[in-house]
Amino acid sequence: MKSAAVRLGGVLTIVLGLVLFTGCGGPKTPPPPEKLKVDRFTAQQGLPHDHITALVSFGTQVWAGTKNGLARFDGVNWQVHVTKNTNALGSNIIENLAVADGAVWISTDNGVTRTDGTNWASILTGSRARAAAAKGNEIAVATAHGVEYTTGGAFLALSKETAGLVFDEVQALCYDATGKLWVGTRAGMAQLSGQVFQNFTGPAQQPMGTSLIEIPPSPPNCQLVGNNINAIVPFKGKLAIATTSGLTITDMGNQWTSYTSAHKKWVQRAGKIFEEQAPGNSPLPGPSITALAVAPGDAALFIGTNKGLAILKDDKWVKFEDRLATVPSGAITALVMHANDLWVGTKTGLFRIGDIASLIASQAP
Repeated sequence: MKSAAVRLGGVLTIVLGLVLFTGCGGPKTPPPPEKLKVDRFTAQQGLPHDHITALVSFGTQVWAGTKNGLARFDGVNWQVHVTKNTNALGSNIIENLAVADGAVWISTDNGVTRTDGTNWASILTGSRARAAAAKGNEIAVATAHGVEYTTGGAFLALSKETAGLVFDEVQALCYDATGKLWVGTRAGMAQLSGQVFQNFTGPAQQPMGTSLIEIPPSPPNCQLVGNNINAIVPFKGKLAIATTSGLTITDMGNQWTSYTSAHKKWVQRAGKIFEEQAPGNSPLPGPSITALAVAPGDAALFIGTNKGLAILKDDKWVKFEDRLATVPSGAITALVMHANDLWVGTKTGLFRIGDIASLIASQAP
C-alpha cells in the first residue's frame, strides 16, 4: 500500500506541475507583436497633391514635395507653398528635396529654390532640376544636360562635352563623408575632380541584332549592379546607390555588395535573344530601387522599390510586415526618417509609420 501511495503521490506531483506550467488552457503561445501605428495623409488632410515626389526632415518639421506644390508638417497641420504664395518657387512640380548648410534645397521643374524656413531665394531658373546638393560655396544641380555647378560665381555647365561626364542626363547627386561630389546618371556614376569627371560603369549587356554584347566594367573593378541611377546616399562610410536593377553599397573601390530582386535578364540561345526571369539574391520586393533613406547613426537603411518597402540592418533584412497595420505597397517614391517615425511617399499619398526606431532596435544584429 505504501508503494502505491508513493506512486500516486508522484503522479499527482507531475500532473500538478503540468497544470502550473501550462495553465488550464494548455500551452501558452506568445502574444502577437504590437502593431505600429500607420497614418495616411492625402489632399484631404491638407497636402497639395497625393503624388509624393520627395521628403526631408528639417528641424522639427517634415517637408513633402508633390506634383503640385510643397508642404511642411508641424505635427498638426500642413502649410502649403506654391508659386502663388511663394514667389521664389520656380514651379509647383517638385522634383527633389535636400537638406544642406542649414537650409532646404528645393529642386523643381523650373530651377532650384533655397529656404531656411523663413527666407526664400531662387538659386537657379530656366532648367528642370532633378536634384541639388550644396557644401559651403559649392552648389551642384542635376539636369538633363549635365551638372550645373558653382563655387560662388556663375554656374558652369559640366557635361559630357565640357567635362567628360559619362552621360548628360543626371538624375541624382550627393556629397560623401569626405566632401567628394558624386553624380548618378542614366548610364553610370561619376565623381567630380576639379572640373573633370571620373566615370564608373558596371558590367552590362546590350542586344545588337542577333548578338548579345557583353560590355565590360570601367574601371575594371567597378561592380555596380546597374548603371541607371535613381538615388545616392552616404551610408556607413560608403555609398548606397539605388539603380533600376538593384541596390549597391560600395566604397567605389574594392568593396561592392549588391542586392537584387527577381528580375528579367537578356539571354542568348540557339542564335536568338530573349528575356527570361532570373532569381534575386535578397527579399527586396521589387527590382528597381526608387528611394533611399538612412536612420540616425547609420542604424538602418530604408529602401523603396517599385513594388514596396524593405529595411536593411547590419547586412540583415528586417521583418516588419506583421508589425504594421497598413503596409505601403506599390511604388515607393520617397523616404525619410523624422524623430522616431518613418515617412513613406507613394503616388497615392503619404504614410507615417510610428516609432519605427523601436522596431529597428528590437532586431538582433
